[in-house]
Amino acid sequence: MPGPTSSRTTRAALADYLDSAERTLAPNPDRAEILADLEQAIADKCERCLHPHKTVIVRGGIEQIIREMGPVDCGAAPDAGSAESAAKAHETAGAAAAPKRLYQISDGALVSGVCRGIAVYLDVDVTLVRLLFMIAAVLTGGLAILAYVVMMFIVPYANTPEEHAVAKGLPFNARVLVERAKLKAAQLAEAAAHAAAHNGSAEARAH
Repeated sequence: MPGPTSSRTTRAALADYLDSAERTLAPNPDRAEILADLEQAIADKCERCLHPHKTVIVRGGIEQIIREMGPVDCGAAPDAGSAESAAKAHETAGAAAAPKRLYQISDGALVSGVCRGIAVYLDVDVTLVRLLFMIAAVLTGGLAILAYVVMMFIVPYANTPEEHAVAKGLPFNARVLVERAKLKAAQLAEAAAHAAAHNGSAEARAH
């Protein structure tokens, strides 16, 4: 069982990583959001490492989690107001293939999310998966429905951003979090610019 010294060393390693991330992100206007996402991602990873017979994560476990998250890079800012350039940077950050895992995805689900999870895993339209399930249900005399019910109980739900990324075969690390925040900021700035232009045009017509 890890002793107090091990626990202090583990906390110190994690604190050093987060302190370094905060310093690196100092010029980033989305620093608070990125750090919150980073801390949540680390907490999710830590939670997966714990079980009734393991209630403490040793330094080696924290170091592995830190390696998975990777270094925090503030990165170059995208072109002002350009959501397209930010989106390209986000795609580049998640370009490396990662092992996929089948999850139920409740977002946009009609029943439990099995079909949507399969669609994301296979990278096909969810309507096609639902149609195939309906055809299979008819051809198998209802056995496909039974298979669906079984999958509802054995396939886990994607509850965290990392699990949603794994379902798509995308990595989930610090760089992805940074680029995601930049993409969101660029999209908001572009939407605000469009709204301002629309309001300006409406006022000009009114006069």
